[in-house]
Amino acid sequence: MPGNAQDFDIGMLRNKVHAIGATLSVGLGKVASRFVEDMLLGMLVSESVRLTEIARALGESIPMHATHKRLSRNLGNVRVGDVVAENLLAEGAEVVRDDALLVIDLFEVVKPYAEKMEFLNSPSRPDRDVSDGAGPKDDAYRGYHVCEIFGWDVHGGPLPRYEDLARQMGSEPDAEHDISAWDNQVVTPLAQALFSPNAPAFRSESDEILDLVQRVDTACQRRCLFAVDTVGLLQPKRSLMRHSVELLAKQRGLPELLAATDCRFAARVPGDYALLHGRLETTARELGESCETPYGVTLYKHQSDVDIGLFVHFGAVPVRLPANPVKPLWLVVAKGMAGEPRPAATDLDPFVILTTEPMPRNRKVIGDLVWSFLSYWDAIQTNQAIKGQFDFDDVRVLTYDRLRNLGILVLAASFVESQWPGIALTKSLFRAPRGRSFQFYRAEAPEEGTPTEAS
Repeated sequence: MPGNAQDFDIGMLRNKVHAIGATLSVGLGKVASRFVEDMLLGMLVSESVRLTEIARALGESIPMHATHKRLSRNLGNVRVGDVVAENLLAEGAEVVRDDALLVIDLFEVVKPYAEKMEFLNSPSRPDRDVSDGAGPKDDAYRGYHVCEIFGWDVHGGPLPRYEDLARQMGSEPDAEHDISAWDNQVVTPLAQALFSPNAPAFRSESDEILDLVQRVDTACQRRCLFAVDTVGLLQPKRSLMRHSVELLAKQRGLPELLAATDCRFAARVPGDYALLHGRLETTARELGESCETPYGVTLYKHQSDVDIGLFVHFGAVPVRLPANPVKPLWLVVAKGMAGEPRPAATDLDPFVILTTEPMPRNRKVIGDLVWSFLSYWDAIQTNQAIKGQFDFDDVRVLTYDRLRNLGILVLAASFVESQWPGIALTKSLFRAPRGRSFQFYRAEAPEEGTPTEAS
């Protein structure tokens, strides 16, 4: 869970919000700029998206209902969300490093008991009985869809623009976690699309996601790789509340969607994913099992307070998609750890990643991609932990425009949160168990017996 804003000096927090908020508000007038800063400060202090709680946290010397009314009125200004979203993407794109992962996170804002909010979406997950009888099953998963893209770089660092100010705020992680994000700033919120199929301007979920991907790709000048996992967590017990089997099923079509664009991507696919290898139509599992994996590395998996060494060997093979046979792709295969959570899975099942990146017979090129992708679900969990402190499901605004603006402001608050110390990153299966730095253990295998590396 991210650090509590109230643990920091409120004056320093105001300075930090003012510094970042001024950048995110460029292009807005004085009134709207003040509103953005007030919303960011109020959300960070109150850890809530309720306008009443935000107004209370601001503590203005006027009646609280007057503050609430001012916030609600300004929240209805569509231009506020558009300008903040544009500035946030430009700001984040400046600091995302080359070849960093741009993680695509699909989740939902669930409003099971809401009745008057505009364009509430029908359930995306199958209706299930509400065990406690607290509400009708038809409303159990009613809400809105969200697609968010954020930068994830395990070798990242703090934003130079805010480094000096952030260092004044300390760098101690909370007692329940091992590391602080200040040691390596790895999360950079970039862009978000909140949508409902019931809204008049809605075209399709694919169009919403593709528009967002292309905006981010243009801002980052195609320097980074979009990342998506269509399989899920290796351990079902670690599943995330917002990432159901049904949402993962929706993500299954993302590799084909991304392949239809010019963007770079890496997507973990299930074993039954259809591929073309030469003229032969096969599956990712069959191709993974037959793929040569000449390069090896020892990873240390932290489990039950013990570091278990896993020797993982990897390789790559050129492939294409049946739906897009002209676009060259590569299938990166890692063996020695479970590839997907199926009943018959063993440590020998292949872990397969479909990518646009050329994969020569080179240990470093292939290994770096596997290395980055192993932290994918750490990225998702860390991003959701940052979001979790605001409890976005508890939003109470009625109009669709206000909801979308609030979503952008939550993303902006997450951006502020990611640029100060105190964010606790989730424990990775493949990293130093008690280290303060977000670094993985790895020991390369001897070079003997491996093919000569060539470009």
